[in-house]
Amino acid sequence: MDDVESQAIDRYIERTPTSRQLFEAAQEVFPGGDTRAAVYHEPYPSFVDSASGCTVTTVDGEELVDFLNNYSVTVLGHAPPAVTDASSERLRQGNAVGAPTEAATALARRLVERVPSLDRIRFCNSGTEATMNAIRVARAYTGQDRVLTVNGGFHGYHDAVSGGVQATDRAAQRAGELTLTTPFNDVEALKTAFEQHGRDLACFIVEPVLGAGGMIRGQEEFLEAARDLTETTETPLVFDEIQSFRLAVGGAQQRYGVIPDITTLGKIIGGGLPIGAFGGRKDILAECHPEQGSVTHTGTFNANPATMIGGMATLDELDEATIDRLNRQGAAVREQLEEIGEASKVPITVTGDGSFFQIHITEGPVQSEADVPDADEPRRVLFLNLRNEGVFIAPRGMGNISTPMNDEAIGTLTEAFSQALPAVGDVL
Repeated sequence: MDDVESQAIDRYIERTPTSRQLFEAAQEVFPGGDTRAAVYHEPYPSFVDSASGCTVTTVDGEELVDFLNNYSVTVLGHAPPAVTDASSERLRQGNAVGAPTEAATALARRLVERVPSLDRIRFCNSGTEATMNAIRVARAYTGQDRVLTVNGGFHGYHDAVSGGVQATDRAAQRAGELTLTTPFNDVEALKTAFEQHGRDLACFIVEPVLGAGGMIRGQEEFLEAARDLTETTETPLVFDEIQSFRLAVGGAQQRYGVIPDITTLGKIIGGGLPIGAFGGRKDILAECHPEQGSVTHTGTFNANPATMIGGMATLDELDEATIDRLNRQGAAVREQLEEIGEASKVPITVTGDGSFFQIHITEGPVQSEADVPDADEPRRVLFLNLRNEGVFIAPRGMGNISTPMNDEAIGTLTEAFSQALPAVGDVL
């Protein structure tokens, strides 16, 4: 370990003694000390005591400006009153009712009205469930088993999409034999994939903005080619908009003008409570009809009313003007971070779209997962130094804007980035 990284870790440990104690205690009940792989980082993650607006407060008494936002969930910030009041009132009225409620129909109608591809929709409890069920429905509709994804694509933790990310267990590897991959933003490679397999595919599932693979915007020619090739081969095109839905009232598909056959949603549409959704063309979603369809889709907490009402309260706040403001702030952040990188002489490229950004320690361009540098130590140094300066982003360098953020919050990010970059340069 480099001395620069050691210094960052030492400072982090000094700032977070209570979190260290709690993490050691958690290892007695959790393998690895937690139950969510995405929140782990070395030497241990901080424990959060409370969160409000655009800040989180740790058990060590630190107040951090939260640009992670639970991987883009808290678009309205933490504990927005309109959402928490609405969901809390529903909880007091009873939530686990084991029957339909008007709230579910209301949120479904709101989403169908907003998202161009949605004729019908089904609710579930996570993004993983959403993509898993979307693929099940596509397989039932087409009678095919193979799924095409892109390299670096992330569609949750289930075996059907293990091809896009590294499959580390035997079950995922075996299921991955039915999962084909193609490079993101490579039109010619996509054409070749469809020439070879187009008539044998259940679906092509892709994020319009590659999230875990680097927060990389899909190029227009790539997304349009995906639409053309799937129409020619009668292959359902699935857009994973679990993150990118926040980019426009109707999601990235509205922003980019490419309409899929099936869309998966999650994160922000539940107001901070667990949720997922999948929907699309009426004839495809008919596979979920309890009497006429071939796919059984159920779940104990599907469409629970507290989540539905929280989702509606969120969408009420997230109108076109609010999304436009978030997107402008995101564009300004990306520009400012790149300017700081240029001034520091540390090779920096910032990707993203709308209210998303991701910092890559490379001269770029970054147009696919293959362009994302293998720079674990510089990423750790950047993350820890930002964290030690009071800014919380994803360990891989991803962040996003929430509505409570103002110039002061964004200034905290840019100042912390300026302070952190020299240490990054020292380990390159």
